[in-house]
Amino acid sequence: MTERLAEYYNRQYPDRESLAISEVKEITMGWETELYSFDVESREAGNQVREERVVRLYSGISGAEKAAKEFRVMSRLSEAGYPVPVVFHVETDEKILGRPFIIMERIRGHNMREDFLKSSDEELESLMIVFIKLFVDLHNLDGARLFPGDYFAGDTATYVNRILDWARRNIEGYGIGWLRPALDWLDQRKTDVSTERLSIIHQDFHPDNIMIREDRSPVVIDWGAVEAGDYRADLAWTILLMSTYWHPAVGKVILKKYQEVSGREVRDFEFFEVLAISRRLRDVSVSLTSGAEEMGMRPGAVEKMRQDSEHLHRVCSLLKEKTGLRIPEFEELLNAV
Repeated sequence: MTERLAEYYNRQYPDRESLAISEVKEITMGWETELYSFDVESREAGNQVREERVVRLYSGISGAEKAAKEFRVMSRLSEAGYPVPVVFHVETDEKILGRPFIIMERIRGHNMREDFLKSSDEELESLMIVFIKLFVDLHNLDGARLFPGDYFAGDTATYVNRILDWARRNIEGYGIGWLRPALDWLDQRKTDVSTERLSIIHQDFHPDNIMIREDRSPVVIDWGAVEAGDYRADLAWTILLMSTYWHPAVGKVILKKYQEVSGREVRDFEFFEVLAISRRLRDVSVSLTSGAEEMGMRPGAVEKMRQDSEHLHRVCSLLKEKTGLRIPEFEELLNAV
């Protein structure tokens, strides 16, 4: 990695003298993210320059597309004043580092989860407001202005139909038809869901993906799954993760605070909760039957799923609680890993 990064940087900056790459360290976390931090040192106009950077590698058959999209999205969000890392380079040519990648600034600090875990009750209240305000601010951005074209055309019905159509093709293509009952449940109820305009949705918004700089300002990271969608799908995914990894009460607090900060009632939320559950079960089913790389996840993601089996069993329990459905084939698959 060090040598290949050095070769890449020397090609990008031929005028820099004594350019060297050092301190390459893996900082991988979660199921998808594969990151390495590194330092770039060189001389420019007689001055010694040191830069702290992060390279994110993208796995799977859509890795190049994801890299290009994330670079574009983060650039536009930064221009709009939303707190994201500054991005410098995107490369879709796998020959350079073995996979597509982007290079961005390294955030000196820690992730917000650390603050959640060590804060007092009073501090937690303030921290939750910061967390929720970042979420609401994202959903309130004018996506059509930031990303012109037909990306944000349509409304909730457009989004839901697109997601469900894709999900059906996905489960048939990967031979995991046992998830059809969950999609049938959603299909039967989709016409009753209230309509909202489409927002920019992160699709993996949680405290691990929020960095706190040394000056205490927050930065939202990991934009690989971003798209135009109904904000309630984004909110439901966050609540699903935090209520099944942490505690069910956390999800209730997030929903309550979101409504308070945004000033709007979140309607028909159960539909989006089931949509989030079906997404989690689908991602895991494909990964366990066809390999994690099919879902664009990092090498080693299946092992992380094994470690997260308690969380996944809770997701199954939530599906039964909200729909009455059980997916025994998924439970057997989960018990076998």
